[in-house]
Order: sequence, then structure tokens, then C-alpha cells
Amino acid sequence: MEAMCPRCGAPARKVARFCARCGLRLEHGPDGLLDAGRVPHPHPVPPPPNWRAVRQATDLHYRWESAWGGEPILGTEGLAVVLLNGGYPLRNAEIEVVGYDGDGRERFKVKSLAYELPRGRDVRVEVPSYELPNCVCRELTVTLLSAEFGSEQ
Repeated sequence: MEAMCPRCGAPARKVARFCARCGLRLEHGPDGLLDAGRVPHPHPVPPPPNWRAVRQATDLHYRWESAWGGEPILGTEGLAVVLLNGGYPLRNAEIEVVGYDGDGRERFKVKSLAYELPRGRDVRVEVPSYELPNCVCRELTVTLLSAEFGSEQ
């Protein structure tokens, strides 16, 4: 039985490692899925030091700061999550951002959308202050919920 390339839809033999039409690596990601954002790139762009891996994704990393730049200070400003895509280009990437206080308690959970995540570039996604509690969060996690393959341009 043949499989289908998740990016271009071309038929692919079950033992194929790459799509014959678009070149997508057909090895399964860490969770066994071939979904966009979960397929490892054969030559990923490495993240800078201190960037964290996005959960349920491969080759996608993040850092966070105040929407004004720098460390969050007041707990009333918006939040900026900067995503770096080191793998295949993505679009319409839905992420979930969860913030924790100093005691490790969950303080907020919001979903956001990154319309384009080109390979090798970072993209800033802002979470407005009205979606955040009035506290300074000490820890964040970012999880990829879904995405589509973008164009290779």
C-alpha cells in the first residue's frame, strides 16, 4: 500500500525516506506523525543559545519577553513569544502558550496563530495584556497544536 506525502499529496512507497515530488523527508516525527511541524528537516537550522524547544514539534524553538522588549517587569504588559523555525516552512501554526508563576502554578493558557513561519527566520507572536492575569509569570511553555506546510520560497 502506498502512502501520501503530507505536503504535496504525491503517492509515496511505504519504504520511501523522501517524497519523489517535493523532497519532504518522510520519516516520522517523535510522536509518530507526519504532520507539518512534526517532520524533522534533514538539515535543520540550529537555534541560538537559550532558546527552548516547542512541545510536540521538531525544529521549532521559542523565547519570550515583554511585548515592550526585555524582561517582563510589571505583570501588566503584553507578552511576546518569538518563534524560530529551523525546519520546513510552516503557515497557520496554532500554538498554545501556558504561563506559570514562581510556585509552578498555571496562571494562564492562551492559543495564538502564527500565519507564516519561514525556515531560518524568527516570527514574533504577541499575547495582549487583556488575556493575561496581573502577575509576573516566571515560566512559559509553548506547544504546537497544528500547522500546515508553507511554501519553500
